[in-house]
Formats: sequence, C-alpha cells, structure tokens
Amino acid sequence: MLYTGADTLLALVAEVSPDDVRVLTAQGSLALSRHEFADALALGQRALEAAPGNETAYGVLVDALNELGRYDEALDATQAMADVRPGLAALSRVSYARELRGDLDGAIEAMSQAATAGSGTGGENLAFTQALLGNLLLTRGDLRQAERQYDLALATFPALPAAEAGRARLLVAQERYDEAATVLAALVERQPLIEFAMAHGDALAAAGRSDEAEDAYGLVEGIAALQEANGVQVDVDLALFDAERDPGDEAVAQARRGLEQRPSIIGHDALAWNLFRAGSIDEAVEEAERALATGSEDPAIRFHAAAIAHAAGDDEAARQHLEIVLGGNPRFAAALVDDVADLASDLGLEMPPAAAAT
Repeated sequence: MLYTGADTLLALVAEVSPDDVRVLTAQGSLALSRHEFADALALGQRALEAAPGNETAYGVLVDALNELGRYDEALDATQAMADVRPGLAALSRVSYARELRGDLDGAIEAMSQAATAGSGTGGENLAFTQALLGNLLLTRGDLRQAERQYDLALATFPALPAAEAGRARLLVAQERYDEAATVLAALVERQPLIEFAMAHGDALAAAGRSDEAEDAYGLVEGIAALQEANGVQVDVDLALFDAERDPGDEAVAQARRGLEQRPSIIGHDALAWNLFRAGSIDEAVEEAERALATGSEDPAIRFHAAAIAHAAGDDEAARQHLEIVLGGNPRFAAALVDDVADLASDLGLEMPPAAAAT
C-alpha cells in the first residue's frame, strides 16, 4: 500500500495549490480509502466551495456522508450531483441510495443506467460499475445475470479485484467452495485486504480444508497491521472477523471504536453482531434496530437481525428478516451458510437449494 507516500506527496502539492479542486478531491478520495470519513467530508466540502458543481467533489461528499450515517444529507447531495451530470458516477450513487433504503429493484435499475452511461468510455470505472451491478443481482438471487455482469467487468478490465471477488461470492452461492477458495487465494495475493482474506478462510473452512483455513485466517491480522501502518482505520473489519473467531469484551470494544469512526448502518451492524456473540442480547437488539434504520435488505445485516431477534424471543421479527435473506441469496457468506439453514429450520422456514452451476 502506498497511502502514506501519496498523502505526503499530496500535502506537498497542497502547500502550493491549497484550493486546487484536483488536489482536494485526490486528498478526499485518499481519506475515504483510509476510512477517515470526517476528513473526507471536510475535503469534499472544500472542493465544492472551490469548484461548485464539480462531479468528483460531489462524489467525495456523498460517499463521506453515507459512511458517516448522514443519509438524508447524502441523498440531497446525490440528487444535486445527478442534476449536474446524470452520468456513471452520479447514477451509481443513486443506486446505492436506493439499495440503502431496501429498494433493490430500483438500485439495479439505476446501476444498469450507470453502466449504460459509461459504456462509451470503457476502463476501470465501467468495469467496477458492472461488478457492482453483479453484486446487486447476486443479492437478488439472480445468479445467471450476476455471472454475466462479472464476465463483462473482467472483459472490460481484466483481473479487476471487485469482479474477482464477485465471482468468488457467486461460487459460494453455488456451494462451490473449493473453486471460490482458488479465486480468493489469487485475489489476496494480488490485493491483500481484510475482507478478501476473511472470505478466503471462510471458503476453505466450508470446503473442509480446516488447516488451510487457519493459515488464511492468520493473514488477517498481518494485513490489518499493514493497513494500519498506512493509516487505514480497520476496527469495523476486525470486529466482524473477531465476532466469529474470538468474540467477547475486547471484540465489542473494538466494534464500539469502529462505530465512532463509521457511524453508519455498517458500524451499527458490526456492534450488534459482536454484542450478540458476546451474549449481550438486549443491547444487540437496540443496535440491530439502528442497523436497519434505512430499511436496507443487505443479507448480512438481515441475517444478523434475524438471529438477534430469535435470541430475544421475537420470532415474528426473526422470520420477517430471514425471509428477506432466503428470498434472495441465502448463501451470501460461506461462514454463515449452515447458520442460515439452522435458523431457518428453527423458525419453520425452508432453506432453498443451492443453484446449479451455470
């Protein structure tokens, strides 16, 4: 990772051109990459003051507001961005706004429009949009169309990490765990991120390759140390990892730190799951409600909410949450496939069979 070097270089340029929108947006994008969302927000605001209506500045602003859980403001900024230029960048953020609010069909529609808008440009941005569209289709349970989008993304920009990660999730949805592990092993080697290393370990474990899974999990802390050395805030990611591997007070404390950095539904979900795993059910219920505040149908958030509601004795709510998961892609994470099936059985629901390979 070269975040520290990039930060130093940008700081030097900013001394010469402190109000240059290109410098400010580059600094804002770097802050987003390091999960320094409050800093990113300030930089996005400065960039818009320097260049009102600038598309890249709006992008930094919208992304920072979403990560800070300021969803109404983010929606207003997204609309303003789309009013300025309804292209790939704006439409992909319209898609996310809809996804956040549980409108998966609307999110798919907007992301499809974003891909169409970028079709004449090609390159990494278009490929990334195609991969995001694949993720949305996979969440809806449309595996065939998701695979098509991942293939398109890799044809547009070969070896795109987001598309390779999507392919791995598709293989997990089909219970092809060995193949998913192979894809993820190459991905972790090329781009060592915590989420990829976790997914690699989970795929290996689901494939019954427990010793290899432990080795893969062992990389997580090393990757986290590398990211932290580059200024990346990783508490939320590590809290989700520790919720499964080493739950308890320390993991809960880490999730609380993560929530301070990232007071979004993602941060609330991480804290809710850690509280649940540590046995603090009542507080977990409160945090799960905050994680669902926007109406998101994200399968991980909904499964966590279902398990927490079941533990709290509210099986009606648990069924409502789990039915959303079962109606889309219930195999959204290799580590949780058996847990989803077990909870479905406990609640009198049926886990659908895995889709056949296409």
